[in-house]
Amino acid sequence: MRKRSGVWDPAHTAPPYNILYPDDQLRTGPNSRAMVMLSDQSVVRVGEAGHIQVLAAPRKRAGFSFLKGIFYFFHRDEPDELDLQTPTVSAVVRGTEFNLRVEDGRTVLSLLDGQVEMENEFGRADLHSGDEGVAEAGKKPQVRSVIEAVNIIQWCLYYPGVLYLEELGLTAAEQQQLSASIAAYREGDLVGALTNYPAGRQPASDAEKVYMGAVLLSVGQVDKSEGLLGSLGPQAQNEVPGALARALRKVVAAVKLQPLAAVPGRNLATEALADSYAFQAQSDLKNALAAAYRAVQIAPNFGFGWERVAELEFSFGRIDHAMNALDRSLALSPRNAQALALKGFLLSAQNRISDAIGYFDRAIAADAALANAWLGRGLCRIRKGEVEAGRQDLEAAAALEPKRASLRSYLGKAYSQAGDNRRAERELTLAKDLDQHDPALFGADQATGESDQ
Repeated sequence: MRKRSGVWDPAHTAPPYNILYPDDQLRTGPNSRAMVMLSDQSVVRVGEAGHIQVLAAPRKRAGFSFLKGIFYFFHRDEPDELDLQTPTVSAVVRGTEFNLRVEDGRTVLSLLDGQVEMENEFGRADLHSGDEGVAEAGKKPQVRSVIEAVNIIQWCLYYPGVLYLEELGLTAAEQQQLSASIAAYREGDLVGALTNYPAGRQPASDAEKVYMGAVLLSVGQVDKSEGLLGSLGPQAQNEVPGALARALRKVVAAVKLQPLAAVPGRNLATEALADSYAFQAQSDLKNALAAAYRAVQIAPNFGFGWERVAELEFSFGRIDHAMNALDRSLALSPRNAQALALKGFLLSAQNRISDAIGYFDRAIAADAALANAWLGRGLCRIRKGEVEAGRQDLEAAAALEPKRASLRSYLGKAYSQAGDNRRAERELTLAKDLDQHDPALFGADQATGESDQ
């Protein structure tokens, strides 16, 4: 992050967070990301190698210059409250939600909801929900239909850890060279596993390609992950690395709620855990739980597997079973953000709200892109009477996973409780339009006594 003084400062990953002022800039490095929350209930997600600048607000309107990278914008304020600029176009945002890619003299704005006016010196284009605007240097902006939205924003989605390291078959030399990354992964720290992967290193084997593919998913790098998984040698396709690669693809399909052809398995814990998410995407929680238990029966020391058992047990209201499984998970993988957030939900279900908020804070510090951590903290804050702060957390959760119906529903309820019926109706309508099979399950209804049904 660079202040007006011209000095780049590191961004904080825990409170107190950085504050951006007009003319300040923020950039992200390779395989990293950031989130900017505005005071007007807007959220900007910045993907890898992104670069933005806060504009001095004309006519008291918020504004950003998106200089390079991929961005997701979640905006729920009054119309005409945002100015947007890129090297090839300027735009006026009207209460909207969109994905933006700026690279190589080209701007692509994929509009998911709302209205946008795109304009440069060569002409203007008006976008409505479902449109995509393309602005290239020296050309008038063009409008075309958006291809499937979930593919456009797949970098925003949250992909859980499912890989059981002992099934990889890494060589002793690879384990030594990747020791810091592997240590973070074993502790459940997916972001740390990527951060500690040796800079500039290219995977040395099919097993390492699978490992790096799994780690890249932790920051939403689906295309890079698929590139590695698709580059496995022909022989590996019929061996364990190929089976693990197929399991990772199954998780991606489940998160995106897309079908994936069944492939015979090899009785691997990774496969069983991937099956658990696939069953949930089909609303089959009974078999999802059975698959999670199968994963930990195959691999009793699988921290991600025990966390999955815990969250599914919690979804059935079996708090004691969930707590026992979660304790095993945290003993094995104490830095797993999903497990820390689940601990918050379980404490909330026991009405230990302050303790719950502490665990949600820890989950956010471990991985700020985990929507469930923001959801849980927001619901707990609202229960404590901190309605405004709670609603802001729910807005962050919805921006982090924009295609999860339950997050929209909770946000709509928060708006309704605040008397903001216009925004409440919008979010609840969006919730109904989205598929209800959320790819991440934490039993928030049990923790709050609410239901989305």
